[in-house]
Amino acid sequence: MKDIRIVLENLASNGIKPDQSQQLFLETFVECDSQYKSSSLFRKPSNPGSIYLWGPVGRGKTLLLKAINDCYFEDAGTFHFIEFMQLIHSQLSEIGKIKDPLPLIARDLSKKYKMLFIDEFQIEDISDAMIVGLVIKSLIDNGVRVMLSSNAPPEDLYKGGLQRNKFLPTIKLIQSDFIIFHLEGAEDYRLREISLFNSVDKDVKGFLHKTFDEEWAASPNFTVNNREFSCNGRSQNFLWLSFKDFFSEPCGSMDFIEIAQTYKWVFLSEFHSCNDEHLDKIRRFISYIDIAYQEKQKMKLFADDVLLQNLYTGTQLKFLWERSASRLHEISSKKYLEDLEKK
Repeated sequence: MKDIRIVLENLASNGIKPDQSQQLFLETFVECDSQYKSSSLFRKPSNPGSIYLWGPVGRGKTLLLKAINDCYFEDAGTFHFIEFMQLIHSQLSEIGKIKDPLPLIARDLSKKYKMLFIDEFQIEDISDAMIVGLVIKSLIDNGVRVMLSSNAPPEDLYKGGLQRNKFLPTIKLIQSDFIIFHLEGAEDYRLREISLFNSVDKDVKGFLHKTFDEEWAASPNFTVNNREFSCNGRSQNFLWLSFKDFFSEPCGSMDFIEIAQTYKWVFLSEFHSCNDEHLDKIRRFISYIDIAYQEKQKMKLFADDVLLQNLYTGTQLKFLWERSASRLHEISSKKYLEDLEKK
């Protein structure tokens, strides 16, 4: 039986203490693992060895699965769901037209992995819906254990999707062959980590990689309103902007509204002191703060409080800046993020 202290110590070394629901999941996994016996040619698994972990965004599902993988398994396959389906479609294309190609693909994967971690399991595409169940069943039949994380319970997967009735056998497979664990609780793990992160820490990239795992990559630009602007990184959930670079570009209120409506989080770094030689930059930044505040944008400013409050030391925009300075102070507080989470 695996020692749960190993994964707890691993999390603690990264400054993470699991809450009650997260620890219960780890205990459930260890108990499940202790009872699992792999399948063979003459024997089906005696107990489910696969787990479906679901719960709200930001509850630490990716974190927990990654910790289990790092502590207990070698040579496991780890994929984001989109990445996994891209692999399957790519192999289907390479194989060409043969009868029942999916079991063949699953058999090849089973030669590489005895454990597969697939994060963000969420069916949006009909082509994925038609094949993913057959792939998972074939993997399990070949002795591969599958760990899935999702924001939705199994019965809500592909809800309202085209030809969903053809996906129902996959839901039944998950319900019968997986241990289903609901990671309860409303606390957003990411919100907690983001709010506690020292705003003057230089390693913003390392922090974002840790907090958002593999959902993003550094990027020199992004597109909004059919125009390209600079950025330091982005994903479907967040945008990382440089104050120094982004607000030097000809961006405006319509761009700021689009950003707030597109990204759940905005991170701002590389601040520097400004005076009346930087009026265009400060005007843009004031407009952005007003819109982000109005749109209830979740954001984190990577700068110390003294710099933020004295970001503008000129006189021509002093009246407008006083309001922005007050809002920056509020936005920088943990309470601001907690209040947004409640809405």
